[in-house]
Amino acid sequence: MCNTIGGFVTRKDDYGHLMGQGLQDTYKHLALDYSDSPYTKALENGQDRYLVFEGRLTKPEQSEIPYGKRFEGVHETLSPCTLNGFIACRSDEILPEFEVKTKENSPQYPTHGSVIWVIEDGVKRKAAVFDGEKKRFFQYINE
Repeated sequence: MCNTIGGFVTRKDDYGHLMGQGLQDTYKHLALDYSDSPYTKALENGQDRYLVFEGRLTKPEQSEIPYGKRFEGVHETLSPCTLNGFIACRSDEILPEFEVKTKENSPQYPTHGSVIWVIEDGVKRKAAVFDGEKKRFFQYINE
């Protein structure tokens, strides 16, 4: 399991009301239909399971809105990034998009207690919790 955070994300404040929906709906909301998407393959295979990270970042200054040249930015990321600061939703949602930068000499770790949730068949369950001292996620065991 990866213990650092990177890539394109949206915030819980913006997406939280949608979390827990099935993969098909999440796929539309987050424009997960990009080239070689594992989500496309999962849907084609009848799977309805995905992971959600919920937590804060230890280096939020390594995150930015991915604006392209048209919006006076420097990003040139390919689709599905819209380069306008919003996810290319295939639904009626309007969701801001951020890019969490990963740097080899300065990895982006989540804060202690951050959670990875599994959403399977529309049911949400806690799967892993981040230990800030050990800098890794540990499987959550419901006792």
